Amino acid sequence: MYRTMLVFDSYELSAAVRRLHIWGESSGFEITDIVNDGITAYKKMKKNHYDLVITEIRITGMDGLQLLRCAGKEGLCSHVVLCSEFPDFNYARQGIILGAFDYCVMPFEESLFFSMFSRIKNEDFENEAEALYYTDEITALFESRSKAIYPYVSGIMEEIYSEGTDKLATDKKARKIVKKVSDEIFRRNEWLDLYIGEQYFYGFDGISESDNETYKKKYYSIICSFFEEYCSLCPNAANSKIQEVILYILNNPENNLKQKSIADELYINSSYLSTVFAAQTGIRFVEYLTNVKLKRAAWLLKETDLKITEIAERLDYRDIGYFSRLFKKQYNMTPTEYRLPEGYNYQI
Repeated sequence: MYRTMLVFDSYELSAAVRRLHIWGESSGFEITDIVNDGITAYKKMKKNHYDLVITEIRITGMDGLQLLRCAGKEGLCSHVVLCSEFPDFNYARQGIILGAFDYCVMPFEESLFFSMFSRIKNEDFENEAEALYYTDEITALFESRSKAIYPYVSGIMEEIYSEGTDKLATDKKARKIVKKVSDEIFRRNEWLDLYIGEQYFYGFDGISESDNETYKKKYYSIICSFFEEYCSLCPNAANSKIQEVILYILNNPENNLKQKSIADELYINSSYLSTVFAAQTGIRFVEYLTNVKLKRAAWLLKETDLKITEIAERLDYRDIGYFSRLFKKQYNMTPTEYRLPEGYNYQI
């Protein structure tokens, strides 16, 4: 069954949708939640998976367009349908720009909903099959750390955006591939959750009315930047012992990671570790360790309320000044500046 949430402030509109003979076995869609304000709907979408969200535009807390924007930006639900009591071209236009799957106006007709359900199923089937194919190919390029990923992903985006003029469908297809790739790489490498937040992949509003080039570049950038982050954190090493060291560090960035301690923990000669690590990865052991720790620090700065001194201590930096200098060298800003929201005005 396809899980559906209804978001209506108006009891009349909600009842009109619920009364339609479209739910259950006949369509494969079921109503799993009903809420009457945007904030509650947003919280539920962050917590639960929905295949379809049908929302009234004028709802309290967060209106339907804001809810649609958040759903698209954060990848919460790919099928959001806007409903209204009266036709309104401006709302419909804004909804399509932000990625609405459809726009329905009373009186609601069952045939239109069945048609919409069919389109969702067909789109999901086609996009899923295509996304799975591309995901397998891109995942293999990730695991081999192959630079062939750059022309390959560029080719995919060119192909997708040259297929047709339906910008909404095209955008969903591109997003589906990005989502599948990120899900698969995260599934295979659980340590990534310690360094990269999911919002990394969804910090982008819905489709543009005309400029596909911007979106091609954006999706290309998301996958390829992710690839570079992955390679930086997990460099390729043919030596199984060095690979074991890398995974130990990635899974335990806040442990005692001094070279001798790691060597003792994994029964490796300390001098051998230093020499072979550099030969295998092309980076000195101490440089790699600093890179991992600073990436963990960056995650902690964005995702927690820990004080900067606490973050430094957790990563075994006793000298806060030294930690700040290392961080600024890597990120071109201090830990304090990095923590501030994007677009923050530094003027007083």
